[in-house]
Amino acid sequence: MFDGQPWASRRPFSLLPGWRKHGMKGGYPMLSDRIGGLISIVFGGISVSEAIRLYPERVSTFVGDYLLPGVVGAGLILLGLLMLFAKGERFKVEFPESKIMRGMLLVVGIMFVYWILLQFLGYTLSTFVVSIALFRVIGSYNLLRSAIYSTIQVAVIYLIFVYWLRMPFPEGILNF
Repeated sequence: MFDGQPWASRRPFSLLPGWRKHGMKGGYPMLSDRIGGLISIVFGGISVSEAIRLYPERVSTFVGDYLLPGVVGAGLILLGLLMLFAKGERFKVEFPESKIMRGMLLVVGIMFVYWILLQFLGYTLSTFVVSIALFRVIGSYNLLRSAIYSTIQVAVIYLIFVYWLRMPFPEGILNF
């Protein structure tokens, strides 16, 4: 990372490896980056304030309902500050081609169906079915491979959250 110049002479956030060869020679971030950074900081602040509100109701010292909003909020604030002050690379935005756009819309539709199925079938069955669909759409896997990956994913997440962290998941009509 050291290219002969003392660290003090570099501009802030220009310490990224290869910053010169990619054309990032300091300066100010783009307006869209600054706006995105401010939005991220605002949502991070909201998330941290929710964590502070939930902290007195904790059950354990190290984990609780306050932990995830606090970590996510701190991350949003940190990344928002980075977007606010760091100069990014300029690029041209192109509209995706029709096949990619259909896939994106299909993923949104599948997630909406998942939201509905979760209430009736419960976590295990609805996540299994939806994961198969997502593996097929996003990963372009065949049905057998998608079913195998979906089974592994549901089992691992179920073991982590239900058995290890003791978080109840929706059971649905089959109590499964």
